[in-house]
Amino acid sequence: MTELRWILLAAGLALIAGLYLWGIRGRLRSAATDPGRNIVAQPPDQPATQQDFEEPERREPQVRLDDAVPEGYDVVPLVEVDETGAYSGRREPTLGQRPAATQARSAAAEPLPQSSDVENASDDIESQTAVEARAQRIVALRVVAPLPSRFEGSLLHEAVLAERFEFGRYEIFHRLDTSGRPVLSLASLREPGTFDPATMAGAAYAGVAIFAVLPGPLTAQQSFEELLGAARALAGRLGGHMQDERGVPLTAQRVVRLREEMLAFDRGRADPARR
Repeated sequence: MTELRWILLAAGLALIAGLYLWGIRGRLRSAATDPGRNIVAQPPDQPATQQDFEEPERREPQVRLDDAVPEGYDVVPLVEVDETGAYSGRREPTLGQRPAATQARSAAAEPLPQSSDVENASDDIESQTAVEARAQRIVALRVVAPLPSRFEGSLLHEAVLAERFEFGRYEIFHRLDTSGRPVLSLASLREPGTFDPATMAGAAYAGVAIFAVLPGPLTAQQSFEELLGAARALAGRLGGHMQDERGVPLTAQRVVRLREEMLAFDRGRADPARR
């Protein structure tokens, strides 16, 4: 029994000593340097010099002003204003020849007319233009295909030629008088209104507009009768319908009204006081 006590006592002391030694070993491990950690040795402090406190020299962007601009290059966009004072749009810088407007500004300026002369000339031009505008008129009729059909291009071309229209100026057809002046003109209702005789056979058209510009080679009444006869002939050849210039079916009342307007137009030209 006594021996058992000594054995237990010795085992207890050994356990306590082992725990103490294990604790010391753990503290040593935590204090030791991690083998995977890089240690960079710092050089010993050096005495600071004045250069260390000076700011680096600042370098500003350099702009070379001695570079010559290529001849004929407009660096600044130009803004053109016409005689009426209307803004004609922004002009981008261009390489090559300078615009005509720039050349004109750089040329020697001629003496300008007096303001009173300019005003008088402008008034004369404006009054003349206004009179001519009031004295002109366009009378028109339409020949359209019945919906939803269209006029076949080759048939339309044949009918137009059969009614003595010729392809000409502005890429439309005209009926001319003996002196070559247009009495009637014929345009397509499809934008932009022009024709190409070479491709008409493969195209389809919703209709045409026949019109006369007054005053013309004939009186207004004669021009309207030519217009009415041509529209009726084309409508008969193509199986189309007649309309007025607004696209409204042409009625007898509308024809009478247009004839009265043509008579008034001729009277106004004969007697300017009636305008």
